[in-house]
Amino acid sequence: MDVHEDRAPGGDGEPMTPQLDPVIHATTRLQIASLLAAADEAEFAFVRDSLDISDSVLSKHASALEAAGYVKIRKGHVGKRPRTWFSLTRAGREAYQNHVAALQAIVAQSGLSVLGPRGGQGWSNDLVGAVMEDAVIDPHDIRAGDQDRGKVAEMLHVAVSDGRITMDELTERIERTYTARTVGELAAIVADLRQTNVLSSSPPPMS
Repeated sequence: MDVHEDRAPGGDGEPMTPQLDPVIHATTRLQIASLLAAADEAEFAFVRDSLDISDSVLSKHASALEAAGYVKIRKGHVGKRPRTWFSLTRAGREAYQNHVAALQAIVAQSGLSVLGPRGGQGWSNDLVGAVMEDAVIDPHDIRAGDQDRGKVAEMLHVAVSDGRITMDELTERIERTYTARTVGELAAIVADLRQTNVLSSSPPPMS
């Protein structure tokens, strides 16, 4: 089965209906791709906990996606602790979008849609973004993304340089930042700095 769009016979170059991707089709890999499609990059523990899977299962499926050229794995450190981050490559994002398009084509036969209200409006360059625009979520329940965590980490480094927190506090708060699951948890980490508005999806400050 082709992992990309089939081309119409006759050499006219027009794409046919996208096909299911055998690499992404496995449930766990599809969940990983779906999670990564909504972010520039995601940390290992965040992906593992979000999908409620073990370290070994995540490592196995992430490696399979990396071997297919769909996922980039980056290793580094936060303080002295080793960390691993995942991100979709351009090929991976296209493969995921084509796979979702193929799923939509299948379920459309029953009159249903995997894209919700926007399902009949054609495919955008960011299918996940189109769905999320229609979501209505309490800000206190919004899952934190790596971009949000990065903003909080930046705030904390500014705060330590300004003398508002100590190096020990910085280390402790950075650890909490990269294990926080929600925007509310991130906001609490920097609440005493009175700069929680840097979070793109932060709840309003408490009175």
